[in-house]
Amino acid sequence: MRAGQRILAVVPARGGSKGIALKNLHPVAGKPLLVHTAELLGRLDWVDRAVVSTDHLLVRQTALEAGLDAPFMRPPELSGDRIGDIEVLQHALAATESDDGTRYDIVVMLQPTSPLRRAEDVTAAVDKLLAERLDSVWTVSPTDLKAHPLKQLVIDPRGRLDYFDPRGADIVARQQLEPVYHRNGVAYVLRAEALRQGRLMGERAGALVIDDVQVSIDTLEDVERVEKVLQDGSAPSTADDPAPARPRSLVIDIDGVVAEALPELDYAQAGPIRANIARINALFEAGCHITLFTARGSGTGKDWRAVTEEQLTRWGVRYHDLRFGKPPADYYIDDRLVTLAHVLALCGRADPVA
Repeated sequence: MRAGQRILAVVPARGGSKGIALKNLHPVAGKPLLVHTAELLGRLDWVDRAVVSTDHLLVRQTALEAGLDAPFMRPPELSGDRIGDIEVLQHALAATESDDGTRYDIVVMLQPTSPLRRAEDVTAAVDKLLAERLDSVWTVSPTDLKAHPLKQLVIDPRGRLDYFDPRGADIVARQQLEPVYHRNGVAYVLRAEALRQGRLMGERAGALVIDDVQVSIDTLEDVERVEKVLQDGSAPSTADDPAPARPRSLVIDIDGVVAEALPELDYAQAGPIRANIARINALFEAGCHITLFTARGSGTGKDWRAVTEEQLTRWGVRYHDLRFGKPPADYYIDDRLVTLAHVLALCGRADPVA
């Protein structure tokens, strides 16, 4: 359970596979592929139950030996290679709820074919969904611009070459390309209610971008790539506990974030934004260095330090530094702009006001 939400982890592992026979049991770095995911789940103490969805008895037995539950077998109609994730997850959710008589709030799908996933990334995906009140969070990786959709080509039945997307004809420099991302299979996190309605993404979908090398195994060449990553020492941590979140240095505005924004700029009359103060204090406790940076007085020359310090003390704001001199502006543009809820997710902390 996390933030009061009951969480079900589903590991889809059917027996059939075109690329590698019985792929989910194929040995990778000395152990079946399925076991890598089972061991990772053993480090996620917030998972209420972890089940495998399979149509193969040997996969089921391996899952049980590795510590996963297998309270049901996947029916034949859900065993083909053209069956979507929604149907498989809906069946797993309903079957598990029937088996243990509970109702889950969040479903996390962990496909065995992504053995390089890290426990902290799965946790961050769940926390992002909770912090931002999303319907789903998919983990993604940046796509090399050389493989950008607007640079792709097609060949028609006559052998004629053309752009996959007509807009590609207008691309002359990589700077024109908007970054795109692809699913890396590390985790799919979704609200159970959205899944019950037949949605894998939902109306409010978020993404957790992972820059580490990830390989989704389809072929024996993919297995070799994974084992090379493991041999090079960049493998996921196998410690019993996920690595602690790194403390982050944060610069936070005051008016509109900590204090209510007043159009007449009479800061002494401003009230606190309690929800954001709770988030800032949680980040302070998580080890983040908090710098409050304000434009108060920058335009008028008036000294607002005493008033501001008194307000921060009275409101119970925890911080390390208070700085004045931020130039007033209609908008601020920054390449590292994030919300407080997002930073909490990055630090692996639940939103205290969610």
